[in-house]
Amino acid sequence: MIPVQVLLLGRYILEKTVRDTILKTMANGQAMDILETTIGSSKSVLEISSSTKIPLTQVYRWVRKLSKYGFLRVSGATNESGKKYFMYKSKVNSIKITLNTMSLPQIEIMS
Repeated sequence: MIPVQVLLLGRYILEKTVRDTILKTMANGQAMDILETTIGSSKSVLEISSSTKIPLTQVYRWVRKLSKYGFLRVSGATNESGKKYFMYKSKVNSIKITLNTMSLPQIEIMS
């Protein structure tokens, strides 16, 4: 398998597992819908679920994964009744995959 050069938030990463994780995540429609709906502003899990029509359980699963991989920014606050809640905003504005026979394939994720 050909190594892929990944530009993620200003760093080059040459690990196959990182490349595979990024490609699998970007190939998932639900993950892409969540990133797309949170590009402009921070949203709660309920707001994400409402706008994407993805079930809450799936949204919770995806925001954990996307946050872990560095694709979502997480901010928290406490409401008037003292309950803590989280808001999610996409760190990804564009993704570009370049295949070139003269150099390594490259995945570029711009924030």
